[in-house]
Amino acid sequence: MTRLVLRHADHLATFDADGTEHVDCDLVAVDGVITAVGPGVADGLEPVPGDRVVDGRGLVVLPGLVNAHQHLYQGAFRAVPELERIEILPWLAGLGARVRAKHAEGGFGPEAVEAVAAAVLAESLLGGQTTVADQHYFHPAGRTQPYVEATIEAAAGLGVRLTAARGTLTLGPEPSVLQDVDEVVRHCAELIAAHHDPAPGSMVRVALAPCGVHADRPELFDELAALAADHEGVRLHTHLYEVVDTDACRELYGTSPWEFLVEHGWAGPRTWLAHVCDVPIAELPEMAAAGVSVAHLVAPDLRMGWGLAPLRAMFDAGVTVGFGTTGSASNDGANLLGDLRLAVLAHRSSDPDPTRWPSARELLGAATRGSADCLGRPELGRLEVGAACDLAGWDMTAVDRVGVHDPVAGLVLTGLGSQADLVAVGGRVLVEDGEPVGFDPTEIAARAREALIP
Repeated sequence: MTRLVLRHADHLATFDADGTEHVDCDLVAVDGVITAVGPGVADGLEPVPGDRVVDGRGLVVLPGLVNAHQHLYQGAFRAVPELERIEILPWLAGLGARVRAKHAEGGFGPEAVEAVAAAVLAESLLGGQTTVADQHYFHPAGRTQPYVEATIEAAAGLGVRLTAARGTLTLGPEPSVLQDVDEVVRHCAELIAAHHDPAPGSMVRVALAPCGVHADRPELFDELAALAADHEGVRLHTHLYEVVDTDACRELYGTSPWEFLVEHGWAGPRTWLAHVCDVPIAELPEMAAAGVSVAHLVAPDLRMGWGLAPLRAMFDAGVTVGFGTTGSASNDGANLLGDLRLAVLAHRSSDPDPTRWPSARELLGAATRGSADCLGRPELGRLEVGAACDLAGWDMTAVDRVGVHDPVAGLVLTGLGSQADLVAVGGRVLVEDGEPVGFDPTEIAARAREALIP
């Protein structure tokens, strides 16, 4: 038996169904599962050899943040000058050309992808993220290379939970990166057999993730929906309503993107969508009724000039909303807490009624419980008995948080940085006192830079 005991956290927000919060709170976890949470629950606890006791004084503690949409490989393409101020279609072409060129030079094989993924995951972990959903869609035509397997290896090396979403490109003008539908389905089945673990508390789940209705063949959506239905816990994921797909879908199929998903068996609770910027508001209740959830991506949506997704309308319609960063080529970082700060401010420009502005707690709820529900992980994203012991804590006694009256709101609204002081995954402490435990970010960054040199 291994036991983690967190003592006297200044403030702990559980994000359980009732939104329970505690002051001077203890938490106890046994073998990675929370067995008690609340003030004084560790009082009189008989010490057991191997107990890990953590002092929570000065910390605001939350469930570990869950990033519901990421492209880890894009950590190799941050702040590219030619891609800084262009619209989506030339941006996609420019990014794709750079990825293909790097691959042709021999500088972007699975080893490089693993090294870059490890760097972005280390950044994520230091920022309080304990679970990441990665959609890897760059697969050169022909023999499938083990890129997804490389990201799984990177996550395992750091102890981060991963939803490995096998991305695809099967439709478009660039044959060098278009895969055959049969090839994609075969590889997806292999990934599920080798790596997918549907058990509660598992470290790796596999999801099936076409890039979008404008970039993938209709028959692929059919095949992947059928494959997911045959496997417990396998989710479906894609980009939707990211501006480029609306016109393309009308032109190709005579439907809206959402209507396309309905026709191809994706309108169900296994599905979560990314972006959803220019969705017709009238379709949101249909998504909610179908159990489809959405990952909100405020930073890349603004970076690409799309504006703000209708977040309040999603909440009002009953859509489950999670939060993500997307890849670093259109966000330039993996700072989920920083993106929450951006969201709490940016959405104030979209509604003249201040009571409809998203609160810090709503956004933190999306980045914890909401994202976990997007991924089909009800044991994550909340700190309650029976949940996995994934947690993150931030120091509220630092100089940049002097004067904060509400530590939960203050976590989002204040702070010079976003680095967490405490992070645990499955009861295993990976960051303590702001320092990494068991991994070296400097070494990881140097390895990634070296791997990108042809």
